[in-house]
Amino acid sequence: MARFGRDRRSARKAEVGQTPPEPTSRDEGSEPNLHVEPDGADQPARAKPSRHYDRRAKLLERTLLTSTGTVRLTFEVVDGRPFVFLPGYFVSVESEIPGVGFRHSPYCILSRPGQAPVFELIVRLVGGGERSAYLGSLEVGDLLAFRGPGGHSMLPRASGLDLVLLATGVGIGPLCSLVGELLEGGFDRPIRLFWGLRLAEDICLIDELEAFASVYPSFSYRISLSAPPPGWNGVRGRLTEIVPALLGTLGASEYRLVGNGAMTEEMATALGDMGVGKEVIYREAYFNGRHRPDKAVLAAIRSRFVASDLLAPSALDAADLFHLDRPLGRTRRPSAPKED
Repeated sequence: MARFGRDRRSARKAEVGQTPPEPTSRDEGSEPNLHVEPDGADQPARAKPSRHYDRRAKLLERTLLTSTGTVRLTFEVVDGRPFVFLPGYFVSVESEIPGVGFRHSPYCILSRPGQAPVFELIVRLVGGGERSAYLGSLEVGDLLAFRGPGGHSMLPRASGLDLVLLATGVGIGPLCSLVGELLEGGFDRPIRLFWGLRLAEDICLIDELEAFASVYPSFSYRISLSAPPPGWNGVRGRLTEIVPALLGTLGASEYRLVGNGAMTEEMATALGDMGVGKEVIYREAYFNGRHRPDKAVLAAIRSRFVASDLLAPSALDAADLFHLDRPLGRTRRPSAPKED
């Protein structure tokens, strides 16, 4: 099977007119470098525009997807420079906030690479969120100052494994880009998408998901609501509550976890505890990026898994099968120097 990955340097070289090298995949177990620059409270607003945000795109269309404030923004790059990206890449947007200054925020790309120089973003307009409000205020024809695209590819390794995708909220964006790129490129392994939302009113992009499912039998998706309305016949609960029981095996898949940092960190840690290698787990936290999973929460997640095809280190440690003097992972203290 052909390799489906390409690193950031490939896109950068293509942008300046050079021939991209042979595609390579990223280390899926490493922490993704989402931010071009530190954002939010970690970096003060700039008084002047940054010279690095010299790219321009024109807003072609703004579509309200939900009554709860999710919008799709369609841009066209108009600066005459190449716009080369892969699923999982983002653009970093410069926004001018009245009374604050210039802020920078990354947004993963919703559209597929073949649509360039047109690209799409999916954004949730958060109450009190200055930067999302800036994007929501753009009118058709307005210019966007941005930097990129850049980031890490979500495309799988040449491993022949299935794909299990978990998204919360607008974390569905890059996964839609990924699914479309893989299916249209001939990827024939099963792809299972689980999308966690709070309300039924948050549901969108159904036409795209149904189109994938109707044309490609290898793709399936399920939407889970944490606060479902009366009469909801779909899946209920948070992804960490419902997905473990729906995975019959763990070792035959790669995993993509995108959205709330609590979900991505808890699920990645629990999968690792169940024996899944970190090299097949990709996680992208949109917020709560510093979340540290609680031990009791992790134990509850592990208890929900039904798969037993992997040797789970957590189970061996709990059963004391190694008869260890200290728990797994504890660092040995340096011994005191010997006297002469």
